[in-house]
Amino acid sequence: MDIFNLIRAGIFIVAGLICIIFRERLNAFKNRMLKKFHFDRFVKDERRDYIYVAFLLFVIAIIFFILSMLNISFE
Repeated sequence: MDIFNLIRAGIFIVAGLICIIFRERLNAFKNRMLKKFHFDRFVKDERRDYIYVAFLLFVIAIIFFILSMLNISFE
């Protein structure tokens, strides 16, 4: 069991959960930063897209978990 890939999988799972649980706050933060840096034309509601990002992060986490079980390392 490769501990580094297991840690990477944990990081991606936490990031995915954050995208799902706090998607309203992430969207509000993104819009605030866009307004602050005068990119007002890009401000829109993208809360649904955070679900897709979370799904992608979960898939990456599963891949890292499988690699850690197979003892495949990238180092």
